Amino acid sequence: MKKLISLFISLAFAGSTFAQMSGYTSMQSDGTTLGANETLTADGIALGNAVKLRGYVDFRLQRIDSGNDGRDTTHAHNDTDFLINLSPVTAEVHLNVSENNSGFSGILEQAFGRYSFNQDFHLTFGRQASVLGFEGDEPTDLYAVTRAYSGVASLNPGIGYYDGIRLNYNNGMFGFIVGLHDQYGLTTNSGDELDDGLAIDLAASVMIAPGLEARLGFANDNGAGSDDVQQINGWLAWNPGDLTLAIEFDAYNLSDDSDGWDMMLLGNYQFSDFFGATLRYAHMDHESLESDRITIAALFSITDNFGINLEYSHTDNDGADDDEFYLQALLNY
Repeated sequence: MKKLISLFISLAFAGSTFAQMSGYTSMQSDGTTLGANETLTADGIALGNAVKLRGYVDFRLQRIDSGNDGRDTTHAHNDTDFLINLSPVTAEVHLNVSENNSGFSGILEQAFGRYSFNQDFHLTFGRQASVLGFEGDEPTDLYAVTRAYSGVASLNPGIGYYDGIRLNYNNGMFGFIVGLHDQYGLTTNSGDELDDGLAIDLAASVMIAPGLEARLGFANDNGAGSDDVQQINGWLAWNPGDLTLAIEFDAYNLSDDSDGWDMMLLGNYQFSDFFGATLRYAHMDHESLESDRITIAALFSITDNFGINLEYSHTDNDGADDDEFYLQALLNY
């Protein structure tokens, strides 16, 4: 634990020093977003002077062949976000309604407030998304239809939404967060109240050069009736223009006292404003299962707000093959 803390301190010092040398500020578009106040810079439909509306509609046709079993399903969900700016207080509310073969379901994804001490320091409180991982929590943030570890036999905890409080710092070149939450998705024994167990998350990100970002994160989940479980996540991404390359690594201990690790390699190229393509490889290694997943995606931007995406993923689960086919229509507003 002392080595981990020392590593965070070193990364923080390096990031702060580099930012001072290069003159980057939190307003630059090629900076890191970790710990930043993105409510102020987000696009959306203005509902008066203080509120913006944004969202998306995601519709998918999908077929999953697992062994001799083939399943055709549909999936649709609508996400609506309200962004409130009463500086220095800002807030966001994210609502999601989903429909699939099982029927409709609704969820409050995020609902948090933020107090900005200045342009760099912010305190957020409420229901917030986890920050460990290269891929974002919305389909509009992905380089394919699915996430890297979302295959048939995925063991990665993935993106979650948890109640808590975070201290955020971002100066454009360097970002840092430290949070306290009721849980972090690493254990099935965490309760819904803070006194049922506590979780912490730490993450630091530094822009080594314009377009080249490195991030390191750690989470510890002390759920009720369970030993502490942890996740360490690190990734490096390079985006010089139309090309995006990324490598990610996870190591985690789950609530059944088992250990696992996974890694991802991703390449995306935007050939034109109309067409982009992604090639992705993910390996998951667990005491009970080892799998390799390869994804190919073709992304078509019909307009600035509407896209048609295709994906094929093949997973080898210790010799058992899974094939996944997706057709996605994605409209954002």
